[in-house]
Amino acid sequence: MARLIPLVLIALALWFWLRARKKTAAYMDSYESPPRGAGERDERRDPPGPAA
Repeated sequence: MARLIPLVLIALALWFWLRARKKTAAYMDSYESPPRGAGERDERRDPPGPAA
């Protein structure tokens, strides 16, 4: 039993660390990318060419 407690604590620490890392990555992605409207796609479009 004495060997099990440190293993459980290490597993919990690892789980919380991975969870926080995933949430931080999701937050950074949402912060860095510009907000999109409801109908907009993820693709980038070329700017329109000059009118001839």
